[in-house]
Amino acid sequence: MAVSPSHQLGEAIGDFFEFAIIQYLNPIVSQKGYYLDYKHPRPARGNRREVTGIDLNGNKHKLDIVVEKGGSETHAGVPKAFIEMAWRRYVKHSKNKVQEIAGAILPLVETHAKDMPFYAAVLAGEFTENALTQLKSQGFYVVYFTYEEICSLFESVGLSIHWEESTSESDIQDIVDSFHALDEKDRDRLLQCFFINFRDRLENLTQALCESLNTTISEIVVVPVHGIAQALASIEDAVEFVLGYDEASATPILRYEIVVRYSNGDEYTMKCTNKTKAVQFLKQYI
Repeated sequence: MAVSPSHQLGEAIGDFFEFAIIQYLNPIVSQKGYYLDYKHPRPARGNRREVTGIDLNGNKHKLDIVVEKGGSETHAGVPKAFIEMAWRRYVKHSKNKVQEIAGAILPLVETHAKDMPFYAAVLAGEFTENALTQLKSQGFYVVYFTYEEICSLFESVGLSIHWEESTSESDIQDIVDSFHALDEKDRDRLLQCFFINFRDRLENLTQALCESLNTTISEIVVVPVHGIAQALASIEDAVEFVLGYDEASATPILRYEIVVRYSNGDEYTMKCTNKTKAVQFLKQYI
């Protein structure tokens, strides 16, 4: 089935947008000693191009950028950041896209919760304020470039990418052909204009990412919980039980409650039913 010119143009813009973000972040991430994974053949995943994550339920999610601790081309590391990118030409598609992003990333954030991963959505084109707010309310760091800003960016190299639903396919095809005709010099100039025009937003994204990557464990609290659990029928019975409880009594251990506190104020709590599980949990941080 033939791909429509509008779809081709959308893909071309989206590919440039994704390439620009990767080119900006990769040297920064590498300098900090982390590995930035993106869509490319990687020996660590059998030379498959797609970047995927698997959540607690065994579901696979396709991803754009994953920053790994201890990762390399040949070794899969621990995910420390998930960054999704999206270009949408029309507002009517924005709600579905942000739901798709959240549906892929939030289960993985839960899966790797003990590592406190950073997660962001870098969006360009037409997205409603409600769509952006929805992502922010779910904990995403959001970077947004408007459709007008992206159009102005391409005009800096003499290419107009503006089109409407009423634009004819032949006119859109002309834009696609002009896009693909850009030489290496123009493409490099376009990339540099992207870095310069949106420097503040890119630096803010980098700062937020680096602050997350710099987060360290500040304290670990281990609480051995002893006692026999009591199921009581009323608040009054519970009060009576607490007042009459002998705190000096020797009772069997119920569990170990472990609180890992981070330098940014976040906490992760794990309840382990026995000593072996508690040790296994703690050793994951070594």
